[in-house]
Amino acid sequence: MSTLAQSPQTTPRSPSAASRITSIALMELRIIFRNKTVLAGAVLMPIAMAVYFFYFGAEQMVDPSSTAVMAGLTLMAVALLGVYLTATTTMATRREELFLKRLRSGESSDAVIWLGMLVPIVALVAGQLAVIAVGFGMAGMDAPARPLVVLGAVLGFLALCATAGMLTSIYTPSAAAAQITTLPFFAVVFASFFWTAFDDGFETLSRLTPGGALQALLMTGWGATDLDLTVAGAAAALLAWIVVPYLIAASRFRWEKR
Repeated sequence: MSTLAQSPQTTPRSPSAASRITSIALMELRIIFRNKTVLAGAVLMPIAMAVYFFYFGAEQMVDPSSTAVMAGLTLMAVALLGVYLTATTTMATRREELFLKRLRSGESSDAVIWLGMLVPIVALVAGQLAVIAVGFGMAGMDAPARPLVVLGAVLGFLALCATAGMLTSIYTPSAAAAQITTLPFFAVVFASFFWTAFDDGFETLSRLTPGGALQALLMTGWGATDLDLTVAGAAAALLAWIVVPYLIAASRFRWEKR
């Protein structure tokens, strides 16, 4: 009597979280590059704004302080248009198309879906900023005295714009409405930036704002201010502006249109 050996059954492995994020991110990139309106808003407009700021402000960069202000203006224009506005528009559009609902019906977690949607936008703008930085350097802009502080400020502000866009998208019913719902955050960031850059009073309070924290870090990065505990406070404030919008958005996020 012979016995048949049974081969062990192998169950197919489910895709990892990283592979799911990559898949969603690549899908989102294809959509961005196919949509001329989104592509112009995410790529062409931020670069145009950077060129505009440099062209009219190059003569003002006579010291580290003015250079930090110019760098901050450029970063805000590129990141707010390229990351914040694009993230808000993208999330609202995908919700309206029920794309987010279909993604959530699969095996991907909420965090994986959010990362897959936001990572390509942030990466695209980070690449733009790298190209702009090289161009500014070739045009004569002074390099930062503390590049790691500047790098941390840039990455932190990009993350802030991504989580703020995620939060704003909850209150944005359509892509067209994003032109209105994003205005308050634009105003807050630019106003707080100039408050910190040009006001000699209330420095501690101004550094708690999103634009103020960014400018305080850039000032230190270019050597206009000392590297002391106030920089740690600005970094903590910037981190809080990343985490708080994310936590609020994660608890209230809507996956389908009303």
